Amino acid sequence: MEGRMSYSTLKSIISHYLLNVFSELSQQEADFMSDVAAQDFINYISVMNDFLHDSDFSIKALNYISRLADQNPLEIDKILRDWIEVWVLKWKQRVKLVMGDDEANNKAYQELEDKVSPLLSTLGGDLITFRKFAIGSLISSGEVCFTNLMADMIIKEVLFKVASSQNSEEVLRFVKSNPIFIVNEIIKKVKELSRFKGNLVVVRINPAFFQEMQGEAIEWW
Repeated sequence: MEGRMSYSTLKSIISHYLLNVFSELSQQEADFMSDVAAQDFINYISVMNDFLHDSDFSIKALNYISRLADQNPLEIDKILRDWIEVWVLKWKQRVKLVMGDDEANNKAYQELEDKVSPLLSTLGGDLITFRKFAIGSLISSGEVCFTNLMADMIIKEVLFKVASSQNSEEVLRFVKSNPIFIVNEIIKKVKELSRFKGNLVVVRINPAFFQEMQGEAIEWW
């Protein structure tokens, strides 16, 4: 009987592919990047095989990857190599490494979080549905890197737009009665992101976490 591949095994496999591209990664850097990539690959497989609508889509994706690795290792190798190539390009395009804090951006982000965070825990199944829709829309538009984070930020920005003119109770009633509005706003946000060619994700470098050389953190590309 075939065993199901664990998340840690998938992460280790993806780390091997990434190290073929980023040969100078430290163990901490490789662990961080492979964790992001493994989550992204699970989302990608889930979208490509129509698993995303299931509550256990991550498990189904891992089962699919495991079966393919057992039955057709050359095919899964090709899928991974082709996907990693795109993922790396998107990482280089979308991810910005910075040291220190950007006070203006932090203030804007905190304002969004303060307004939206109380809503997230009350949306329940609607939030899960919107998040899956955002992930699927991003991947279908060619955005395969940091898909969980980007989906979450899209949803928060859409909710912030609604919450800017209504209180929490009004927002919840609006979302419950107008889910198509939220879906359409997600689609618009994804289209905007796909047209934008610059950085979308900021990764703040912690000198105590990332490898250093001659006082400067080693870049990942």
